[in-house]
Amino acid sequence: MIKLPVAINVASTKDPNYFAHSGTALAVRLLADRVNWLSVVDTLLPWDPIRSKIAPSVLVLMLVINVLTHRNPLYGVETWAATLPLGLLWGDTIQASQFNDDALGRVLEDLADHGPKILAAVGMRMQTVHRTLSEGVHSDTTAYSLMGDYPSASTGPTAPVELTWGHSKDHRPDLKQIMAGVTMDAQGCVIAGTMLSGNTSDQRWNADWVDQLTKDFPENFWKDKCYIADSAMVAKPAITRIRAAGMHWLGRLSARFSLCGDLKRRAWDESNTWDVMGPLAETPIAKSATYRCQTFDVTFYDEPARAFVYYSSALDKKKEHTLQREIERERTRITKFTKKLSGKAFSSAQDARQAAAILQQDSAIRWHTVTPIIVEREVPVKRRGRPKAGVPPATLTEYTVTVQVTDPASEAIQAERERRSTFILLTSNLTYDAKQALQEYKGQSQNEQGFRWTKSPIHLGAFWLEKPIRITGLGYLLLLALQFARFMRAMVRAELKDQPPLELPYRKVTRPSETVILDALRDLDIRHQSSETLTWYQWTAVLPYQRRILDALGVPVDRGFVWEPSG
Repeated sequence: MIKLPVAINVASTKDPNYFAHSGTALAVRLLADRVNWLSVVDTLLPWDPIRSKIAPSVLVLMLVINVLTHRNPLYGVETWAATLPLGLLWGDTIQASQFNDDALGRVLEDLADHGPKILAAVGMRMQTVHRTLSEGVHSDTTAYSLMGDYPSASTGPTAPVELTWGHSKDHRPDLKQIMAGVTMDAQGCVIAGTMLSGNTSDQRWNADWVDQLTKDFPENFWKDKCYIADSAMVAKPAITRIRAAGMHWLGRLSARFSLCGDLKRRAWDESNTWDVMGPLAETPIAKSATYRCQTFDVTFYDEPARAFVYYSSALDKKKEHTLQREIERERTRITKFTKKLSGKAFSSAQDARQAAAILQQDSAIRWHTVTPIIVEREVPVKRRGRPKAGVPPATLTEYTVTVQVTDPASEAIQAERERRSTFILLTSNLTYDAKQALQEYKGQSQNEQGFRWTKSPIHLGAFWLEKPIRITGLGYLLLLALQFARFMRAMVRAELKDQPPLELPYRKVTRPSETVILDALRDLDIRHQSSETLTWYQWTAVLPYQRRILDALGVPVDRGFVWEPSG
């Protein structure tokens, strides 16, 4: 073992033996060995030694490292690879020139065909090293916008997914897209994932995805787990397949079910009382949402289920502004119509009533009470010449409409406010209580945060590749990178639990995010050392917070590294 000196001056980046910002590469490489990542990937990806002299797992892992650090385009990966200590990572037989865009493009095409099985196999391996999987598993989808037209014919008959328009979760309906579906555990670690056509519906995907999970994992792997997803999952096709897999389910009940309205009315019945749950945040603050709940046992698709009707103070405040805006917009619309109506005169009472009926029959008017009043009046008729003495002037009867508007009753507003501040979770797991069900469902935010991490501009915005199949492969690459990042985060958080906070240069954190961890590792440098009889690599200066992260990941700090062909 070689001890690091107390302090080392940072050398010039032009020094060929100095490798700046290489900490993430070494940490990921060592973790890959711990989970046998290279062997798992090589058993699933085809390898033609004539086309490529290095294993596809090496190419894929280098791309994963690149996503976790510099995020170069394919043509820039070769240049980036030359800045890494390749001799330490892969041995002296592999050169940076082998990570060219042709080789990387081909491996992306292979990923497009085998991505789901790789994610599932690696997810299981990671669980053997550091178990995070508990009872609840969370599934969700997202969409990635694509730059470029990608005509339908360009996808070809063998394309795994279709690049097309669909519901844009990025609010870019002008762009075609590709979708991703991912299953995570409660800690946000990626267990499985797949790429999808851009117009895939969440309802159809949940049903098909349960079948795929049972195929890609060992028998009984999912038994007694609880499949958690958003309201699109709460439909007969998905629930039927979840039952067949021996799993429970938990999701949000949408308003398209009459049961939703019935349960809310029962909850707000004066004869019922709410159970006070208080805040659920790990470290509550003054602004933390507080919850109340009522529990009902129901029958859903011929099976016993449990419904939890929650009232959230956060929703109450959030919805209040929206509700008041709706009422104000309705009042403005009525005022404009009545102003226009008041300037008109009608020749008959029937015409006036018909004009007023347009306002009364407006289905958009919900809050205000509109009462039209028909006013009859006589108006003089102007004629040529001087009127004759003693002859009364001629008049004409006309009708006008005035509108009396009554503001909404405070009781109606309060009832609507309460209705909007409630939501319903429905589950087949009859052992769940209200608090456990809500805590489990809140784990869905892990999926959303993970998607944002892959889609943030620093990782990937709307993207473009020439071949559609490579876009699918790139999608799987992003999910593999997220899988690694979340696995590292889980390991670090487990080691820091009940320990002093991690003291970063400008703040302290108790639960570091994947971004914090990757930034800390990326700032680490490696130097290539040699003596008359020995050559090795070692860290340069390692700050205390970086040391704690490395220790949590099981990466040695006070020692030298030499190349070991461990996989």
